[in-house]
Amino acid sequence: MLHQINRLIRKIFNSFGYEIVKTKNLAEDFSIGQWITKLNINTIIDVGSNEGQFINSIEGILPNRKIIAFEPIESVYKKLVANTKAFNIVAYNFGLSDINATAEINISKNLVSSSLLNMEDLHKKAYPESEYINKEVIQLKRLDDVINPAELTGRILLKIDVQGYENKVIAGGNQTIKSVDIIIIEFSYQPIYEGQWLFNEMYTYFVSNGFKFIGLADQVSHVGIGVPIFGDAIFIKADIADGIYQLS
Repeated sequence: MLHQINRLIRKIFNSFGYEIVKTKNLAEDFSIGQWITKLNINTIIDVGSNEGQFINSIEGILPNRKIIAFEPIESVYKKLVANTKAFNIVAYNFGLSDINATAEINISKNLVSSSLLNMEDLHKKAYPESEYINKEVIQLKRLDDVINPAELTGRILLKIDVQGYENKVIAGGNQTIKSVDIIIIEFSYQPIYEGQWLFNEMYTYFVSNGFKFIGLADQVSHVGIGVPIFGDAIFIKADIADGIYQLS
């Protein structure tokens, strides 16, 4: 079923000028699933959960882990709760940022491209289905004010997918990130949202904070010219990364 969903997603992306180029997909590639199961991950923090797509995928690899999820759009949050009710999950209906505040989020036609940031022309022209059609007032909180890592056991996997708002989430979660062992984060090579961090800025931040970049979970390229635009990067604490190549 997951493969069928992914084929449909690729067709949708292709129809709007994008091409999904497979590298190492965390949810499908057995070798990825194999090594990640050996890292004693006990808690998964999912920032930007949407309807629970990542949670349902990772549950197939790491079942019965404690999951903490964040989704600010009310209608999407309700679907998230319905789609993950069988899991050990605590889901919050607010977004994460570097401040505690309220803000207007731009709601995209396809929902998954909704963002607190304005879109760049590259995004609008190549992916018109992502156009903004509405706004919604949401709550924002700092990750460090929501989670106490001392109350979490085992290693922590943090996934961030917030449509260009990653640097704000990071700024409000610096202390939590110090306790995180594995990070899967969406990035862009070229700006598709105004003011977002690009890959080089993310790489610099995580490497300077004791992580190693070990590769991509996936990558999306523009069909017209074939140039990669965005994807999901995997960063692992350096001491753990040094040992994963000896796992057996």
